[in-house]
Amino acid sequence: MNKGKKGLIFFLLIPAAGILFLLNVNVTIRQGINGVVKDVRMPLYLKLLDFFDRHYNYLNLARAITHNADSEMDRAFKLFSWTIANIRKVPEGFPVVDDHVWHIIVRGYGASDQSQDVFTTLCNYSGLRSFFGLVYERPGAGKRKAFSFVKIDGDWRVFDAHAGVYFVDSRGKLSSISQISSGDWQVKNTFGNKTRTDYETYMANLEGINDTGFRRANIQSPVKRLLFEIKERLDLH
Repeated sequence: MNKGKKGLIFFLLIPAAGILFLLNVNVTIRQGINGVVKDVRMPLYLKLLDFFDRHYNYLNLARAITHNADSEMDRAFKLFSWTIANIRKVPEGFPVVDDHVWHIIVRGYGASDQSQDVFTTLCNYSGLRSFFGLVYERPGAGKRKAFSFVKIDGDWRVFDAHAGVYFVDSRGKLSSISQISSGDWQVKNTFGNKTRTDYETYMANLEGINDTGFRRANIQSPVKRLLFEIKERLDLH
């Protein structure tokens, strides 16, 4: 073997060894069980494999649910119905586990915010800007309730995926946040018997939405996650 080939092999082996070393560095993820958060250590390559596995599972599932949807509204309601049917309330005696959205889907149950998390993540994978947020019953105080916010046909709409509730205006059309703020909203149940009284204090504190920024529901894809990590490292605001 001549010196040129040896040099090339040596040149290629150095970065390969560096990459292999980096992929085996231990990193930490966090997992919450019944409100107690613990650190879980794993090699970086396993974290990356898990990330891409979840990403492609989200894509495949979102496409399967919405494959014959012909509008943004249709897509949103197909995902809403799927979430209601497949993410049940936490069975008595079962732990509330908080880690990855895909794991909630696999388990098939979750707390209120986790149902919203599943719904809005799948909405993002279907091309609908969405996120879930907590709304206070009084400005900055009192109990908080999780809601899903989805941008459909140019307006932000509100859902309670955990309770199977959405909100319509006086014409029976899906209410926008501006309509809700003006008092033009009614409760529509897909199951259960929630009433306007159950939501009035929260709806009075809804605020307009200008930009979702980076939120858990929209950073599950590789590009968005990369942008989020860069922003976090550089502390850009």
